[in-house]
Amino acid sequence: MVVNWKNGLRRIGIAVTAALVSAGALAIPANAETASLPPFQPYPSDWQPRTDVWPNSNWANRVTPEMRTAMRESCQWFNAQDRILIDGMWGFKDFLGSQRDVWSAPGVETAAGIVKANTDQSATFLEPRVRTLYIINYPDQSEYSPLEHGDSLYHLWYQLTQISDKISKKLPSGQINANMATANFYSDLIRNSGVCNGA
Repeated sequence: MVVNWKNGLRRIGIAVTAALVSAGALAIPANAETASLPPFQPYPSDWQPRTDVWPNSNWANRVTPEMRTAMRESCQWFNAQDRILIDGMWGFKDFLGSQRDVWSAPGVETAAGIVKANTDQSATFLEPRVRTLYIINYPDQSEYSPLEHGDSLYHLWYQLTQISDKISKKLPSGQINANMATANFYSDLIRNSGVCNGA
């Protein structure tokens, strides 16, 4: 059964924001999701990735059952949590910028900790799956995904790892923004393609 977490997360986010304000911290912008994401659990589904769209149709015979499962589970995570995660990261980046990139400003490290935990949790879920989506081509050792937008999911995962790293290093919002923009690009690419619809 698919559970819609978004309304509950927003209520928790409002509670966290209220707690920060009552503690004397500066308010986090309304678009900043500050709630912790629940660990994502994939579920059984009849959904199958598209293998008849060019140019990926040329490699349909290289798609394994493991790749199909990895794509389905990555898409299920994407449908359930990607937009919430991306919105939270943007909200944090904007909040940090509004504090002139002062990490010791009230509320910044609290929000950073939640966003980083969400990002790490998502990246940990995606990593074994998106790595399964890639094939090493012999003899030239080039890598590609035979599944439509398998590469986009891989690139999205990579950007999440970079955003987490920059938060860990307490870098300025402008430096986080570069990876945010790239993550958002791949997120939009996947969503607009419809490749994960119905997963």
